[in-house]
Amino acid sequence: MFVVLVRHAEPVAGGTDPDPALSTTGKKRAVTLAKMLADAGIRAIFTSDLRRTKETAKPLADQLSITPVEIAADPLAAAAQIRAAGDRILVVGHTNTVPPIIKALGGPPNVVINHNEFDRLFVLQIPAQGAASLLSMRYRA
Repeated sequence: MFVVLVRHAEPVAGGTDPDPALSTTGKKRAVTLAKMLADAGIRAIFTSDLRRTKETAKPLADQLSITPVEIAADPLAAAAQIRAAGDRILVVGHTNTVPPIIKALGGPPNVVINHNEFDRLFVLQIPAQGAASLLSMRYRA
């Protein structure tokens, strides 16, 4: 099983909207993500209930004709959703949700995403037996 986990792309800065849309840079990053994962065999996409995660997932979801599903807020419940979804999954979350999900899936407990990092991409390989393995990368728009 492979799980790709990313933080949402850059939202519109400033303003008073508690659920901002993606900025122009964020939209470009979302398209880059879709290009990167187009041939990765993604079968399910999970997002939070916030607009910026949904907009980050949208280009890939549209390309693959996948309807994203909202992921549980609790990391253990989220991990159960992910495990039930199949083999290759994309999760678009936040600085405070992606690391706990990685941990709940058996990955390392020390993953940190800083508030100014929108380019982190993690690939968690979860074998049928044995320990999970995490690959940490960055992707640019």
